[in-house]
Amino acid sequence: LKKQMELKKMDIEAEKHLSEPLLRPMEQKSIVDRIIARLSDAVLSGQLAPGQKIPTETELADSMNVGRNSVREAIKALVTVGVLVIRRAEGTFVADGFNDRMMEPMIYGLILEGGSTPAVLELRHIFEVGVLQLAIEKATEADVERLGAALKYLEKTIRQSPAAEALMMADIAFHDEMQRIAGNPLVEKMSFVVERVARDSRQKAIERFRAGGELDEFLALHRNLYEVVASRDKARVVDAMNDHFRYWKDVFGKAE
Repeated sequence: LKKQMELKKMDIEAEKHLSEPLLRPMEQKSIVDRIIARLSDAVLSGQLAPGQKIPTETELADSMNVGRNSVREAIKALVTVGVLVIRRAEGTFVADGFNDRMMEPMIYGLILEGGSTPAVLELRHIFEVGVLQLAIEKATEADVERLGAALKYLEKTIRQSPAAEALMMADIAFHDEMQRIAGNPLVEKMSFVVERVARDSRQKAIERFRAGGELDEFLALHRNLYEVVASRDKARVVDAMNDHFRYWKDVFGKAE
């Protein structure tokens, strides 16, 4: 019985500790942003779980020592990006699943912060190396067949002498298949961000491949990646991806 009482006391203390960061009084400087940060931290730490109802505007305002209008604006901002969901007659809840809107602020922020070609290429390079390593570890024979089909589709698209847009979509389809093989839901979500951020530089590079009559080299780069996955050759991962992106850098260099 004594042990049960001690455990109950620990649970009460833990609950009190968890509630303090969210409900403690709020400083007045940049108040809406601070409320957003407080609520976001509570979600990230697990204090507010997916699907959980958050305190009312009045409760938040009183506990944080801020105005209800500021709380309302903060909640509205988090609803806009998909972190919170308002259910009429029920209240405001933490979203219980992924929403594409959650990625949009990150995408715009990355574009504004590092939208230059070198930064985008470096981001894609780092990301694609990891994807290739996972694909090698997890690929089944059926996965390799599907990746081969994506490679054939890219080749068919190239042979048809298409517009740059069609080439880019075939290129994206190949890399999307690689990411699917990686079999990691977080990688899948991040691939959406990386693809959106890199789309402009990707399109410009493909236009230069096409204008320079270098589509055979473009295809060879993707065939090389396919062969690394098909042979499960981990030793070639870095070299294969370096070759892939070195050529892209060369293409941009020729246009400067």
